[in-house]
Amino acid sequence: MPSDKNDLAQRIAICKPEDTVRGFIFKAVYGLVEQRVGSAGTDRMLQQLRINKMPVDFFSYPAADFLRMLYTAADVLEPQFPTIEDAIRACGASTVTGFFKSYVGNTLMKLVGVGDPKRVFSSVDTIYSTLVSYGKRSFEDLGESRLRLHYRGDMQPIYFHEGALTEALHVLRGNGKATGTAVTLDYGQYLLEWN
Repeated sequence: MPSDKNDLAQRIAICKPEDTVRGFIFKAVYGLVEQRVGSAGTDRMLQQLRINKMPVDFFSYPAADFLRMLYTAADVLEPQFPTIEDAIRACGASTVTGFFKSYVGNTLMKLVGVGDPKRVFSSVDTIYSTLVSYGKRSFEDLGESRLRLHYRGDMQPIYFHEGALTEALHVLRGNGKATGTAVTLDYGQYLLEWN
């Protein structure tokens, strides 16, 4: 079943002109489509989006354009995953891989440390502010091996962040899962648990 275009339209409607996403996030999703589907998939995706060149890693681009790319990528990737939601989670996970490989991500991880999710995620707002220009994120400690993140003013779908946060836990701890709950269209809560 293709992605929900009504949901996409609602998310684009809440984007402000100043809401931006870094280019390497676009490139990570593009890379996932290329890896899973090949050039036929990337050509189809770019043709639907009317894009003729890829964004530059650390330049900023409209969040609405990223949403369009994300939902188009999910449609192209859908046959590769059990559900459209899993395709969106995979797109989120791909952005974490790209972040950890980037100069900024590598530097930030050296500063906050790898191995302790609480230490890393307590800096979630600082980390995200290097990636996007919108929203506020906060950290809530729930005891050993559990925490909750609050993402306010963030128009990305819950599944995208579930994929990104689960992948971050795998990078940091080798295991774990993030489960999101939509409070409103632009406010999600994410429970992170690991061993």
